[in-house]
Amino acid sequence: MVLSNLAMACLSYEKTRTSRLHLVLMVLLYCISSEISTSFAELQRFEHAPKDDSLVRFLVVGDWGRRGFYNQSKVAVQMGRIGEKLDIDFVISTGDNFYGDGLKSVKDPAFLDSFKNIYTAKSLQKQWYSVLGNHDYRGSTEAQLSPALRKIDNRWLCLRSFIVNAADIAEFFFVDTTPFVIKYIIEKKHHYDWSGVSPRGIYITNLLKDLDAALRKSSAKWKIVIGHHAIRSAGHHGDTHELVRHLLPLLKAHNVDMYMNGHDHCLQHISSLNSPIQYMTSGAGSKAWRGDIKEHDSQAMKFFHDGQGFMSVNLTRSDGVVVFYDVLGRPAMGNKSTINASLLFFSAMFLVLVSCCSAADADHELRRVHLASAKADGSLSFLVIGDWGRRGNYNQSRVAHQMGIVGEKLDIDFVISTGDNFYDDGLTGVDDPAFEESFSKIYTAPSLQKQWYNVLGNHDYRGNVEAQLSPVLTGLDSRWLCMRSFIVDAEIVEFFFVDTTPFADKYFTDPEDHVYDWSGILPRNEYLSNILRNVDSALKESNAKWKIVVGHHGIRSEGIHGDTKELVSQLLPILEANNVDLYINGHDHCLQHITTPNSPIQFLTSGGGSKAWRGVVMPYDQSEIKLYHDGQGFMSVQITPRQVDIAFYDVFGNVLHKWGTSKDQLYSTAMYM
Repeated sequence: MVLSNLAMACLSYEKTRTSRLHLVLMVLLYCISSEISTSFAELQRFEHAPKDDSLVRFLVVGDWGRRGFYNQSKVAVQMGRIGEKLDIDFVISTGDNFYGDGLKSVKDPAFLDSFKNIYTAKSLQKQWYSVLGNHDYRGSTEAQLSPALRKIDNRWLCLRSFIVNAADIAEFFFVDTTPFVIKYIIEKKHHYDWSGVSPRGIYITNLLKDLDAALRKSSAKWKIVIGHHAIRSAGHHGDTHELVRHLLPLLKAHNVDMYMNGHDHCLQHISSLNSPIQYMTSGAGSKAWRGDIKEHDSQAMKFFHDGQGFMSVNLTRSDGVVVFYDVLGRPAMGNKSTINASLLFFSAMFLVLVSCCSAADADHELRRVHLASAKADGSLSFLVIGDWGRRGNYNQSRVAHQMGIVGEKLDIDFVISTGDNFYDDGLTGVDDPAFEESFSKIYTAPSLQKQWYNVLGNHDYRGNVEAQLSPVLTGLDSRWLCMRSFIVDAEIVEFFFVDTTPFADKYFTDPEDHVYDWSGILPRNEYLSNILRNVDSALKESNAKWKIVVGHHGIRSEGIHGDTKELVSQLLPILEANNVDLYINGHDHCLQHITTPNSPIQFLTSGGGSKAWRGVVMPYDQSEIKLYHDGQGFMSVQITPRQVDIAFYDVFGNVLHKWGTSKDQLYSTAMYM
């Protein structure tokens, strides 16, 4: 329409003075329309095919471009290290890419000095998707948006607003947030380059309209929006009120999962009581603001770190993990209790899983994980394995193979590990190759690519306990979840995982030649008192049809270790008082099922994941022994609202023993080899 009117005006140019004025007006209108035309069109879309069509892995960093200063280079080194471990697909930059005033032009040496020559690790030679920050607007925005920079470094891609689709696992909606903020428009202290943005009202209106349409059309499993400015933040800048008013309603209306930003020079995770959106800040790529934190809702604030660092994200079609790292590549912490507060595991509901990291932490309620039933009839099925981590030796690989077969037949929902996950002395750190050699590369069957819920065993306590609890491992293998004590709520059944190793006196009084990592446990009495109180409270509050407690050590056992007297005296009375149905453990390297005449609890041992103790049987009342198998194997459990069925399998997948119970009657059958 503009061009049509312009042509007509040109034809009548010589006729009248009015025509000449008309021509001038049309030219001005055409120029204005050209200036803002980019915000009229649909958002530009890029397809990014990940290496694995079922998994997307990437890093997020923001507020970085300082020619390597303020620890930018150190953060870059750790990004390279984590990027290699995770085999990332790309990197996201949340803006403020070049300090203090953006780029002067495409020839500005800051592009090389702050980007190309800093992020040199091999793992970071992937596509970088970048948005503009307010500092970038102080320079030439067209320089950062220019394809000329891609010729200098083909990793670089920066646009105002755009979409990246990753195999329909996730869609990323990059939003140009700086023009929303009114203070940049009215302040005179700095010069901002608003070319391509004016008139601001039309630009913002069209951007919101395009984003609304794109979010509405999206069928991706995950919808993630990225901007420079925070919607929610306890950092120096706080909430961005313009985004709360204009952008947030769109995100809520279209079920956006995460909003990621920079701007505040910190790392943080905020959730909301009235919205499922998770707010993630990764703005610590270089200079950080120590101690600069606003008053905030402690319930909403899941994590805050006022130092340099970055973030990793792993997404599958069903779940996701976010891990924050500090400048040394460690899970970021302000103090010890926040180490695992950086772990975010998403299932059908958005959940934050925080490992208990100290005796003081144990004073809080047990951490709860909600598991939505994977089956339409509300049933669950899972496998139980213990005492396994031997790099495939001692028949570990054979047991894993049979687990895969049985897991496929039962269509299992998850796996439980009863501890002693890594022999002989746990993990030395998060980079210990034993994690991959004893876990990721052993349990490779498709049916075993489900969540693993793990407790610690006594051998795990001989290594670096924090390593096994660390979200870094979940970043390496998204199946992994290990905490000291926690609850998994699956509606019809609740699982209460208990850290039993600190109960055993002998590890403290007679450790022999072993060194145990008691960090986070001492003072021991306080730690144990808190666990027992919390387990008792959680069991009392439970309305689940079935209550199952999981620990490493046996309460009742015919194996070499026998009954754990400390659990018999301290834990068992709580289980009996609260009508627990099953107690499941490892520790003894065998498979066994024990019942006692004075307790309805079924005591089940699944500790045959690798090395077994042939012929080692302690004296026991044989009327209570329903199964004892001194070889390798594992256990399956199937649960409905009314019935539980268990089965034990040997190293060849043969069924050794079956048992079932309902809330109405008890029945038992057994088969022995």
